[in-house]
Amino acid sequence: MKSKLMISSTVVMYLFIASILAFSCDSDVVTGPEDGHGVVEVVIEPPEAEIEAGSNQEFEAFLKDAQGNTVDPSELEGFDIDWEWWSTDTNVFTVEQDGSAGIGAGESSGEAFCIIEVTITEGNSNFNGRDTTIVFVF
Repeated sequence: MKSKLMISSTVVMYLFIASILAFSCDSDVVTGPEDGHGVVEVVIEPPEAEIEAGSNQEFEAFLKDAQGNTVDPSELEGFDIDWEWWSTDTNVFTVEQDGSAGIGAGESSGEAFCIIEVTITEGNSNFNGRDTTIVFVF
């Protein structure tokens, strides 16, 4: 009888310690490289543009975290960031590569989409995001 009581009290003690450890852990701790950059979205500004043929428009891409805060690419040390800009119709609109910014040029009347694709890699961690903005050329 005594040994059953001792086993029961030992089990209760272990459960108590396990529950204290479980509730005292910080849920915001980064646990692996997958969470290291925190980026969940890329956004182009402005969200749409109207430009004259022959004129230029500057675009900028922002990295966002889960709370909607901007993530500064210069603070992502150790991560490779590839920015790729392009247009869905280069007869209407072209865009030049310049990292997180792009310079678009109106070629002829019409509409096209300006697209940014961002890839962030480091070891097993990666993020691939894309955003588009419509460009009207008149």
